[in-house]
Amino acid sequence: MKMKVFVLTALLGTAVVSGAHGFGLGAQFNFSAGSIFAPGASLLISPSDKTNIAVNWYLSKDASIIGFTFDAVPLSFPLTKGDAVSLRFNLGIGFYVNSTLSEKFSINSGLRLPVGFSLLLGNEVFEIFTHVAPSCGVDFMPSLSLARPFYPIALGARIWFR
Repeated sequence: MKMKVFVLTALLGTAVVSGAHGFGLGAQFNFSAGSIFAPGASLLISPSDKTNIAVNWYLSKDASIIGFTFDAVPLSFPLTKGDAVSLRFNLGIGFYVNSTLSEKFSINSGLRLPVGFSLLLGNEVFEIFTHVAPSCGVDFMPSLSLARPFYPIALGARIWFR
């Protein structure tokens, strides 16, 4: 019974947010350049066109990284506007938390600055996007220290429910 109430509440909340701002679901392929180069993938949820939440998984030969990102995109403006196609420039600020699973377990978090472009198709229902998000932060485990800067690069697609 409690699970049914939880699911119904979540669906109702999603419908309210979708009706007010739009709701997007998508996936992205990631590459992280910096201290390591690792390909990965993300599940992307966008409660509005100004907010992105992603669960990320990066793989390399030495480590696996699982992370969470939250980005606010306050600056987004059209570069072109057509009947069925729109190209937008996006600039935001965000937060990340990563956990590295390897011989040395580590956790770090910090700030990121996503900069990119999005191509909206079909009356802004489908979106193809790319961004780079220079990131820096703090390592919490195995010891407290500054994390090396890294540069996640993403290419993805999203469907908007408006």
